[in-house]
Amino acid sequence: MVREKLLIYLEKKKKMFLGKSMLVVLSGGTGGVKLIQGLKEVYPEEKLAIIANTADDKWLAHGYFSPDIDSILYALSNEINEETWYGIKNDSFATHERLLKLGYDEYLKIGDIDRAMHIQRGALLKKMKLCEVIEKQRKALGIKALVIPMSDDKVTTRIETSQGILDLQEFLVKFKALPKVKKIFYEGIYKAKACEKATEVIKKAKGIIIAPSNPITSILPIINLKEIKNELIKKRNKCIAVSPIIKGKAISGPLEKFLRAEKLEPSVCGVAKLYKDFASKIVIDTEEDELTTKKIKALDIEVLKTSIVMREKEEKIKLASFLLEALGA
Repeated sequence: MVREKLLIYLEKKKKMFLGKSMLVVLSGGTGGVKLIQGLKEVYPEEKLAIIANTADDKWLAHGYFSPDIDSILYALSNEINEETWYGIKNDSFATHERLLKLGYDEYLKIGDIDRAMHIQRGALLKKMKLCEVIEKQRKALGIKALVIPMSDDKVTTRIETSQGILDLQEFLVKFKALPKVKKIFYEGIYKAKACEKATEVIKKAKGIIIAPSNPITSILPIINLKEIKNELIKKRNKCIAVSPIIKGKAISGPLEKFLRAEKLEPSVCGVAKLYKDFASKIVIDTEEDELTTKKIKALDIEVLKTSIVMREKEEKIKLASFLLEALGA
C-alpha cells in the first residue's frame, strides 16, 4: 500500500513538470548515477540531459571503454549493478575468467554483457563520432533522457603518483588508490572541444545540477572544456552543486587525497572553491557545522542543507526533489 501511494505521488510529480524546459546534469559515476536514478523518478526523463565525463575513457583490447557513460546508461535502463555502481547486475564473467586463464592480465573485471557495449562502441567509432555512438546506444536501450559525452575529442585524466603517471582506472583498480598523489592533470583538455549538443543544452537549460561525483576526476574535466566553462559562467544563477563529501569524508572514492594534491582543503569548503565561478548554490549535508556554512557563504555561494546520503531509493528521490525545488524547476 505504501509503495502504491509512492508511485501515485511520483506520477503526479512528473506530470507537474510536463512542458518544463531541459534540466541538465553534469555527472561522472557513483554519486551522479544515484542522483540520476532519483531525478528520473520525479522529473520527465525526456526533459533530462546528462553531460557525462569521458576523461576516464580508454581503448581496451576488445573495444572502447567509457565507464561513466556506461554507468549512466545502465542506471537509466535500470540495469546497473547497485553493489558496485558500475557494470550490469547479474552479469556473467566467462570472457574475463577465460582471459585470466590464458594469462592475459585484464585487471578490470568486465562482464560479458557490459563488454558488448565496448565492442560495439569501438566498431562504430571507426566511422562515427563518440556523441553519435552514444546516441545510438542510448536509443537502443530505450532511454528517453539525453546522454551526451562532454567531448568527441580525447581527454584523459592523468594522476602523477609515487608509482609514476597513471590513468584513473590504473590508480583505482590496479593500484587500489594506494600510491601518494602528487598532481592531477587533464591530457588533451586544451585542444579538445565540447560536444555541440552539450553546450546547446546548457544554453537552453531551466536548471543545471553539478552531481555529487568526484569533482577532480569527474566534474572538472567537463567544466574545463572552454565552451562548457563559458556557458556555465553565464548560467551561474541557474546552477546548483551537490557536495560529494560530509565532514571531510568522501561518500565514495579517494576524493580527500585528490583535493590535498590540488592544495585544497579536503572538505566541502574545498569543493565549493572549485565550483564558485559556476554554481550560485551548493547543497551540503545537515551534519556540516555553521563554520563550514560561513566559509562557503564567503565565496558568494548560497548554502542549502539536507541529507545528501543516497543509500535507498527514497533518499535519492528526496534529494532530487529538494534540488528541483531549490532550482524552481
